[in-house]
Amino acid sequence: MPKGLEYLQRAQYFYYIIIINNKFQVQNYKLNMSTDGDEAGTSTSSYNHRLSRPQTQIITFMQGVNSTIEDKNSDYLCPICFETIEEAHVTRCGHTFCYKCIIRSLETLGKCPKCIAAFDHALARDNKNNFLALDSSTGISDGLRNFITSDSINLSLPDVNAMLEVLIQRKHLLEAESYAAQNRLLYEFLKHLLTQKEEQRNQLQKEVTLIKRDIKEVENILKDLQKKCPRLEDIKKPTEYDSAQVTAIRKEMINLINIIDSSTIKSCEEANVFSSPYINSSNNQCKYDLTSSSTLAVRRRRMHAHFDDFVQCYFDARAKQLHFAANNSDFQSTNSGLNIFREDLIKFSRFNSLRPLATLNYSSDIFNHSTIVSSIEFDKDNEFFAIAGVTKRIKVFDYNIVIRGTVDLHYPCIEMTSTSKISCVSWNSFHKGILASSDYEGTVTVWDAMTGQRTKAFHEHEKRCWSIDFNDIDTRLIASGSDDARVKLWSLNMDHSVASLEAKANVCCVKFNPRSSCHLAFGSADHCVHYYDLRNMKEALCIFKGHKKAVSYVKFVNEQEIVSASTDSQLKMWNINNPYCLRSFVGHVNEKNFVGLATDGDYVACGSENNALYVYYKGLTKQLFSYKFDAAKSILEIQEKREEDLNEFVSAVCWRQMSNVVVAANSQGIIKILELV
Repeated sequence: MPKGLEYLQRAQYFYYIIIINNKFQVQNYKLNMSTDGDEAGTSTSSYNHRLSRPQTQIITFMQGVNSTIEDKNSDYLCPICFETIEEAHVTRCGHTFCYKCIIRSLETLGKCPKCIAAFDHALARDNKNNFLALDSSTGISDGLRNFITSDSINLSLPDVNAMLEVLIQRKHLLEAESYAAQNRLLYEFLKHLLTQKEEQRNQLQKEVTLIKRDIKEVENILKDLQKKCPRLEDIKKPTEYDSAQVTAIRKEMINLINIIDSSTIKSCEEANVFSSPYINSSNNQCKYDLTSSSTLAVRRRRMHAHFDDFVQCYFDARAKQLHFAANNSDFQSTNSGLNIFREDLIKFSRFNSLRPLATLNYSSDIFNHSTIVSSIEFDKDNEFFAIAGVTKRIKVFDYNIVIRGTVDLHYPCIEMTSTSKISCVSWNSFHKGILASSDYEGTVTVWDAMTGQRTKAFHEHEKRCWSIDFNDIDTRLIASGSDDARVKLWSLNMDHSVASLEAKANVCCVKFNPRSSCHLAFGSADHCVHYYDLRNMKEALCIFKGHKKAVSYVKFVNEQEIVSASTDSQLKMWNINNPYCLRSFVGHVNEKNFVGLATDGDYVACGSENNALYVYYKGLTKQLFSYKFDAAKSILEIQEKREEDLNEFVSAVCWRQMSNVVVAANSQGIIKILELV
């Protein structure tokens, strides 16, 4: 056996023997104090076990250096006796002592000698195994290092070569292990990346398959449409009875056939299915207002401008077929998603802009003081509309008279005066002449709009009342929301509230479900929309969370969907059966004011703090178009004001149901009747 290896084995052998017998930790300072042994023998009893340890002479092995106090590791010393720890015990506070030392300390003090933590005998647990493991792990390297530095002079060349060979092999093994660990980590990363990309590839493959099938379906529809159209040769044949009108109709039909033919060919060759929106999903008839090539070009440009939104809308509509279609038959039998998307595409491209029809003024004050319009509402027949605001007046106008007027000076049919600034008005959906209002004093007032008289007033709200709404099913029921964090229910037959719903924050808006007599939604300053069943008001059916600021408006798009507005400059759409946001509408500015919100079931209109009206389609997140109000000027102004310095904003919006007309007003009392064209 080479002498180097023999020395290594001897070193390890003696080292373990010394650890086991606890003989190698003899200090030089202990020999220097051997003359004081008699005095030490008479010391206090708490250190008797330390003096009873064998006073062995300095042990030298492998011709190394004598053990000194510097050789001792502080981990091995007992903080009480300053000797190598015997029967190591660790306390709950984490300190290690000799068993005898800690027992005697507990009997005397009852606390940890190091941190003065109180404990009893049961808190000291055996730590001998951990201590020995620490000793062995740190001692082997120290012993080997001492052996090499002290005994290397006695090694021959073969011994050194043998030791180097063993150490080099060990080095290569450690390097290989480290390199393997690094490559194993890289391998796991690449495997995870591959899994992700394969999942994305599979998803893309599903989407491509779905798109190809939908393209094929639309191509078949266009081919069937082409077959149903009369032939061009038959239409071109004139007869002797043709008049000028018949000839013009023939020319128009020829143009239609050419457009249909070109659209079919283009769809088959280029798979440009969006170029032919001639099929209405509701009645499957040709839409003649879509056949103009110029109109189609405008629609195509707008479609490409919102292409990313349409992609998301398409996959949302086809999610069921994309993820759950098990086979071909299931896929082909469920094309409702494609019809929904076709309808979205047509409705989106139906209108291009807003055209003003008429302009009104809420106040004739020439000094141009604040005349903010806070609420606009149409009656049940869309014949009259009421305008109310901070001037404490409710003005009712006849819509047809205003539209037919040739000048912008219009007078109301009737005017009602409140005792406080008005925040909201609501018409009764059954009784044409009943109108309700809420004001800044917290009063809920019921008016007879035919006579202009107040018929009932409720004064139970303790603070400002922001919103009021009539129930469309139970037409006697009224809901109101206030800064006193209460939603109160009123009846036309009662003099007091019939119920009160306690909210945790200021209530900014209330709205009944248009198809229910007992379901109500309200928005509050806690950034949430709350949806309640009034038959059980102890707990909300659903709480919609997502806004970052107070919810200022809540409207029902239909009986299942809600749209909410907040001062975080966002509109959000929700489904009453799902607490998650379906879509967020962004583009307008709203950070501090009530800017109005209205919907007709497909389109959503809201105001903005840049003095503009914004219109969204419910299926897309970006605005369709906007209308900018002209900056109002007072006749007493000496210098021109810049538009951005006026701080004007659109303050109220209302949709005329069953039509494409929207009415909006701004903070200067200017009311615009606008038409989507």
